[in-house]
Amino acid sequence: MDTDYNQKLYRIIRALNHPVRIKILYYLSDHGKSNVTNLVNQVNISQPAVSRHLRILADAQLITSQQSGKEKLYQLTDEHVNELLKVLHSHIEEQID
Repeated sequence: MDTDYNQKLYRIIRALNHPVRIKILYYLSDHGKSNVTNLVNQVNISQPAVSRHLRILADAQLITSQQSGKEKLYQLTDEHVNELLKVLHSHIEEQID
């Protein structure tokens, strides 16, 4: 595998390696789009901390953002991310049963 592929894979794995980022991804999966204020309320940490987590998720290309007036709205990059979350959920559910 080439270096570029490995770096992208590493960024995705790193992004998935934190409970707050997982919560953010599942929230966006369920709600479509969200601003930082809603995410802060969901994960119950400071706005700067949420922003750092969002930056890591964006660097891994798991989320995108768009400006809407004075606020930024975050959403999953594409359906592949949703599918990844579904596979993770199914895997865990099978282990619990």
